[in-house]
Amino acid sequence: MEFDAVMKRIMDSDDNIRNCIVADTEGEIKASMHRDGVRNYLSEEETAASLKRAASSWKARKQLSPKIGRGQYAVAAFEKLTRMTFPAGENHLVFVSMASNPVRDDIYQGGREDVIEHVLNILSGDPTKN
Repeated sequence: MEFDAVMKRIMDSDDNIRNCIVADTEGEIKASMHRDGVRNYLSEEETAASLKRAASSWKARKQLSPKIGRGQYAVAAFEKLTRMTFPAGENHLVFVSMASNPVRDDIYQGGREDVIEHVLNILSGDPTKN
């Protein structure tokens, strides 16, 4: 997977996205991209620990896939941000963080559902989807 190209497409898909991180299934960061001017709420150590917990949760969900199907994404919503986790192939996870207070003022407003749809389309590898 070409991490930089995928992360750039994700970041460009919505102004509300604060950052995008690709990690392996152990939660080890392989690549990251942050929007200019965005301040992280968590330290590097806190971010790493959070990603490890999320990766562990994703592995636990994966054990249920024979019965309920493969996971498509998970959402954790907080007062200040929303973090979405997406599988990227068999060995990676993509974490997308977006602001809880929208920065877009156009008619579409972006929003969680739009970001989820955009990221799923980007990760699908289908060039006909945005």
